[in-house]
Amino acid sequence: MRHLLIMLLLAAAPAIGFGQAATKPEGGATKPEAVTTKPEGTATKAEGEVVQEIAKCMVEGPPRDWERLYMIIELPEAGAPSGRVRYMAQSDFSPDPVAYKPCDPSRPAQLLMDARENQAAERRGWTGARLVIHRSGRFDLNYDFPR
Repeated sequence: MRHLLIMLLLAAAPAIGFGQAATKPEGGATKPEAVTTKPEGTATKAEGEVVQEIAKCMVEGPPRDWERLYMIIELPEAGAPSGRVRYMAQSDFSPDPVAYKPCDPSRPAQLLMDARENQAAERRGWTGARLVIHRSGRFDLNYDFPR
């Protein structure tokens, strides 16, 4: 039942801007830390739909007391077809996240990487992505770009 509630909250996220932040480079020069280019609380419809699909898999498998789920993707270069992905779960009672296995370890990462096709040209060149899904249904999505 709890997973159903989370999925319903995520479904509403694109429509009401549930605290999602998207990032992209500015003026060609980028930094490893993400640069927010959209106001806090906004997401494109496509981003929200992708996150909703990713969340369906990520909420299967974490520890019962999770408050935040992380998917961290690291690519060797911009536009790379594959890279490294890690899934972590964190509770409010533990300062350190723990590794866990979602329903299919490759599917969530591949969904986000496939979504590059729908991103604006200047946003497709990311080399890292961090998705955080909060138990409340809010999500944060940040990208890293090469220098």
